Amino acid sequence: MKYIRILLKGISVIVVLTLLVILSNEKSKFAIRDITQANLSQGLRTVKITEEKIRIDDKNISISVKMPEVHCSKTEVERYINTYIRRNINEFINHQRQAIEINNNSEKKYISINYNVAFEDRNLLNIIIYRNIKKDKNKFTLEKDSYLFDLETGQRIYLDNFLKNNSDYQEVIAKYIYNYAKKHNLRIDKDRIIINKYTNFIIADGGMIIYFNPYKQNNSKINYEFKIPSQIFKNKIKIVGTNNIVANIDTQTITKDGKYINSVINIPIIITSNKKIEKCINDKIRNDIMDFYNNSQEEAKNYLSKFPDVENKFVANVDFEVKKNSDNILSINVRYYKYSGGAHGYYEDISYNIDMRNGKVLMLSDLFKENSDYKKVIDDEIRRQIEKIVKNDKEYEGVYQFNGIKLNNKFYIQDDNLVIYFDLYEIAPYAAGQPEFSINISTISHMLKDEYREMFK
Repeated sequence: MKYIRILLKGISVIVVLTLLVILSNEKSKFAIRDITQANLSQGLRTVKITEEKIRIDDKNISISVKMPEVHCSKTEVERYINTYIRRNINEFINHQRQAIEINNNSEKKYISINYNVAFEDRNLLNIIIYRNIKKDKNKFTLEKDSYLFDLETGQRIYLDNFLKNNSDYQEVIAKYIYNYAKKHNLRIDKDRIIINKYTNFIIADGGMIIYFNPYKQNNSKINYEFKIPSQIFKNKIKIVGTNNIVANIDTQTITKDGKYINSVINIPIIITSNKKIEKCINDKIRNDIMDFYNNSQEEAKNYLSKFPDVENKFVANVDFEVKKNSDNILSINVRYYKYSGGAHGYYEDISYNIDMRNGKVLMLSDLFKENSDYKKVIDDEIRRQIEKIVKNDKEYEGVYQFNGIKLNNKFYIQDDNLVIYFDLYEIAPYAAGQPEFSINISTISHMLKDEYREMFK
């Protein structure tokens, strides 16, 4: 019996090793239903997570944080993931503190931030950041951010990447949620059910959980989170491989609460192997951001010094989001926000689309061959998308006043799309925000310069 047990143990080891080899070679063919139902994550665990405990006690706000720190085999990936998570948590904290300072609200707010690993294997890490916001016994808000990271590259995988081989995923998921709500007598607010690239999702047994923040609030009986079975999709949900990052992104945060202005300024710090390019990019972005802050401060001083009885300060904030960080392109969207009184503030996005091979900040016209009629092709595609929006919802009829893009219109690059966007009021009312239109490379590839075609992946 002893020898039989030894033999069986040896066979088991061989089977496990064989399985690991198969898994490593079949990454692109691995379906989500196989991952979630096989429950192999415990045996394939390659990530360790430690935490830093942070406590903040201000006059009217108390914040406790368990800040996760991911440890994995690739140092660059580890740094990128940790910087990404920490930046988002710190951004939330700083804006919560700012809101308390500006509003002078005597009602104290209690915030706790925690985390949990929803799914992990040798290729993927799905980590959730929970935010519990309480004002008193009967007022609370529950929010969470779910991040799915590719452990090979550090890239975040969004919903459209995850469901890439199901092009109709938006309609399929929305229909399932509406039918579920009807079947269970849930009176959900359909305006909150927005399915797109940025919709939050969590890997779960047999599929995923889709949710909308805040997913639970006060005494509402409805949780805005829905289990979506993988069977509703026409095609298997496969792991989507991502490309390596071209730069690490740190953040310098400046918080100011002066006599005339309150600001939270987040400045991206690009880190790459070419220090000349690194310095050139960082100097440009930093100078632009600090010019905005200094001009806003001067504007606030000039106005408020004439009206000493006015208690409200101006607000000037800067945040940023990395839209693409691969394939020799770094596309960063910087949002400049200003509030000086009135019904709402004003914001403007400036995108820095940088060719990381030489540090050049690209204009829209730089991407296209000379004499190519890219403007007409993009104009026609935007008009087609607007017509589709109006057809699907008659409330949008007459909202967009689009007369064509500028030759060097604002844009950013994301995945295999050129995203054209417009400022507030430029082609639509304030309520419409900054309209964006994704132009897939298949529409424009014949006009792109050869050196830029490979950036759209």
